[in-house]
Amino acid sequence: MQKTENVGNILTEIIQRNDLEPKMLEQKVFDLWRKRLGAPFGTKTIPVSLSDGILKIYTEYPPYKRELLLLKQRIIADLNAALGQPILTDLRIELRSLETASPQDTNANQPKPSHEPSQPTNTDTTHRTTPEELEQIEQALANVTDTRLKKSLRQLFTTQSKDNS
Repeated sequence: MQKTENVGNILTEIIQRNDLEPKMLEQKVFDLWRKRLGAPFGTKTIPVSLSDGILKIYTEYPPYKRELLLLKQRIIADLNAALGQPILTDLRIELRSLETASPQDTNANQPKPSHEPSQPTNTDTTHRTTPEELEQIEQALANVTDTRLKKSLRQLFTTQSKDNS
């Protein structure tokens, strides 16, 4: 139990020190979107961004957009209940091709459904994560045993390293 508490404390400190709480919350909302909505909405829509309580969603299917708009208040209430706090205030649903959406539109740190890289992918051509940064990230994640959490944190830290350069 002591190791778990130490890892938790270290992660909390890293998150607070690097002001990663908004990104962590965004990742949690994205994950909940897929889990709570399930098929087909969770797989035929992409949560893109969370800003000021507004969750932006892309779908390429007009009937899904209409259905999401009809269920908007129920979805917001369900996600806020799962989050344990009233984070979401609105959903913005846009019709976009999910295949051709650009990285800045689809949030580059979102995992692609059909492929899971073992190393973080970097779609930003202006900054590549240096080997030193990757080593720091791996050291910070060394004691994290949950593979999904480790993957999410790796993506988050990689994105944060790009944002800080």
